[in-house]
Order: sequence, then C-alpha cells, then structure tokens
Amino acid sequence: MIRKIVLVLCALTGSAAAADPPFPRPDLKEWSLDNGMSVLYLGVHKAPVVTVQVWYHAGSKDEQRDLTGSAHMFEHMMFKGTRHVPPEMHARFVSGVGGVYNAFTREDVTGYHQTLPKQYLDFTLQLEAERMRNLLIRKEMVDVEREVVKEELRLRFENSPIAKAFESFRALAYTKHPYSWMAAGSKEDLDRLTPADLQKFYDRYYQPNNAVLIVVGDVSEEEVRAGAQKYFGPIPRGAEPPRPAKAAPEPKHDKPRRETAPPAQLGVIIGGYLIPAARSEDLFPLRVLSVILSGGESSRLHQRVVRRDRSGVFAAGQLMALEDPGLFVLLGAYLAAEQGPKVEEAMLDEIGRVQREKVSDVELIKAKNQLSAGFVFGLEDVDGIAEQIGSSKLVVGDARAWIDDYEKLQQVTAADVQRVAKEYLQPEGLTMVVVPPQGGGK
Repeated sequence: MIRKIVLVLCALTGSAAAADPPFPRPDLKEWSLDNGMSVLYLGVHKAPVVTVQVWYHAGSKDEQRDLTGSAHMFEHMMFKGTRHVPPEMHARFVSGVGGVYNAFTREDVTGYHQTLPKQYLDFTLQLEAERMRNLLIRKEMVDVEREVVKEELRLRFENSPIAKAFESFRALAYTKHPYSWMAAGSKEDLDRLTPADLQKFYDRYYQPNNAVLIVVGDVSEEEVRAGAQKYFGPIPRGAEPPRPAKAAPEPKHDKPRRETAPPAQLGVIIGGYLIPAARSEDLFPLRVLSVILSGGESSRLHQRVVRRDRSGVFAAGQLMALEDPGLFVLLGAYLAAEQGPKVEEAMLDEIGRVQREKVSDVELIKAKNQLSAGFVFGLEDVDGIAEQIGSSKLVVGDARAWIDDYEKLQQVTAADVQRVAKEYLQPEGLTMVVVPPQGGGK
C-alpha cells in the first residue's frame, strides 16, 4: 500500500521520471494449456482473497449484422444452468462462500469474474470450466433472458437522448466495420435470435483456445497451474472462430459525415473521429488530449461551452480504445434550438486551437496527473488488476503492455498532443450527429 501511495503522489506532483519507474514491475506469469487456453497469474498477497476471471475473445463485433445482441445474451445466459449446475446456482455458490460475481459485454470481449476467499480457488475454477462448454441453451431460458436484455435496452437507451444519439453516431462513423452497432444489440435482432443461433455462437467462441483465464490474488502459481490444468485442460480445443471484423475494415474517412436525428427532450451534438487501434503508441497522447478537451469541469470544452459561452448545459467526451480502430468522441448538450450551432462552433473551434497552439505545461501536467491517478486507483484491488491484465491481453494484444502505461503517459509532450490532434482530428474525418430539442427547446 505504501508503494501505491508513493506512486499516486508522484502522479499528482508530476515528479516521476520515466527512466526511474516509481513502482516495481509485477511478476506476471503467462502460459498456455495444450488446448490453446491462455492463463495469466499475478500473486497479490495483501489480503486472503482471489479474483478468478475468464475473458472470451468474443464481443459485439463478432456478431452477425442481423443478430446483434448475441454476445450480450451470454452475459445473462451463462448463469442459467449447465449440465451439472442448476440455473442460478453458479451465482448462489459464489455468494454462499462470501464471494461477489458479475459479467460484462463489450465490443471486443465478454468477461466473467468473481472475487472470493482464496480457499475457494479450485471451486471457482471448476464452476467456470463447467460453463465453458456445458451451458444448456433452452428455448424457455432464451425467451426469458431475451426480455431481460430488451428491458436493459429500454432503460439505458430509449430513455436517454444522449445514448440514442450515440447509437446513431456509431452507425454513421462505422459504415462497414461491426463497431457500427452497440454491444447491447437491438430489440429487433434480439427478437430474431433463436436457440440455434445462440448455440452456434457458443460453439464458435466459447472454446478454450478463444479464452483467457486470469487469476490474481493470495494464491500460488503452483495452485493456479494445477487447477487450470485439472479443470480446463481436459476441454478439447475448438475450431478457430470466425472474425467478421477482419473482412470489414473501416476505410479512412475522406469527407465529413453528418446526420440530423429526430428531436429529443434535450438537444445533443456528438462529434468524433476515427483513431488507431488500442495497440498504437499514439493512444497515449490521444488520451491526454481527450482529458484536456473534455475531462471534467476544468476541461476546455466545459469551460468554453458551459462557463464562458453559456451556449450549452453539458460538454464532455470519451476516448474509445478498441482492438480495431476506435473513436475520439466529443459531445455537447443544450436546451434551445438556437444554441445548437453555437455549441457545434465552440467544439470545432477548440479542436482547431489545440492543432494551432501547443497546450500549456499546466494543462499537460494536470491531464497526465488525472490519467495516472486513475490508472493507479484502478489497481487498488485484485479485480482492478485483473481488469488491466485482461484488457491488455485481448484488446491491446500483450498481457504485459499495461505495466508500462504509467511511464508512457509521463513521456507525452505538448508536441505529441499537438501532433495527434493534427493527424487524427481532421475536418474530413469528422462524423457528427445533431439531435435538436423538441419544440425548439424553448
């Protein structure tokens, strides 16, 4: 814990030197089983707990275009019964020994995780191995979980003008690549999904050679090796899964894309640009640029749109770092129709400013401090560490890449920030969706 505090202080003061890493390199172990399954282990012996996570290299970009939501369905169905574990009992078993569990679906991956007392490592490995290949996909279960997923869509998207605008933005930004749809899927496609469709997806992607087992906590490497081999080792290797995204790369944008969506309760403008895949070194200055422009109330966009111009009620952004080329996103929200052009003008003007002039040393240090502190605080527990490892392995392509993130952030210069702004935030690459407020917003 003391080392973490030192690291946080270094981040907040900007005093860490890139040549003198402020924390020891974690002894991350990586190996593969004979069936192709990757295993990653990191010992953290500060509390008698362990997190066990299984990440599948299967996200929304691996779905058929007319069957979106397939990956998301498994986030729910994997708890609904296997050959040897009755429905809901996986979750009850973990809770019953004092553990916590959850799952997530993203564009590139689907993950399942549980954190529990360390003596239940073997028990949890057995549970995860069981549902890797023994899920029972039954019509009645599919019908129930389909409605659960659709209700999530209603709550998260249909009632949110920003979420709906972002859905339109994604579809406009990616005309070929399957990042064009949200990981949540669509209700129409969910209604089309049959048990046979889901069985096909399961058999393609839920295989040991398409999975990563991550174990972080107060257990030994020998225990992890023995448990992984005992429970996952006997599962046969599957066929190499199809990768539809490889056949549909998004071409470089050579002209702006713009769309006006139907009115909503709140006026929304979302603009964005394609950026390199997560493995690119340019992601580090792009992250810094994103924070300078849109990271909180002190950011340039918030100060310009909300504080100075008072043309909007909200301004923010998001950098989407993905396995394939992602997005640099900026958004603004406003109340009255006449404010829309002012918000748009301010957004584009601030982008032009970072291209013309280098950001100040104060802004640069502050942005790097924010990113570094977020990185460090994400390593406060075994779950956060395992999350870094999994994303690094499957999204960046190197399980150890995250270890260098802190130093690489410190090395970003004002010139780097200006360079990536000029290179990636070009007018011809802009995608913009405008959602006017209903009734003019007056």
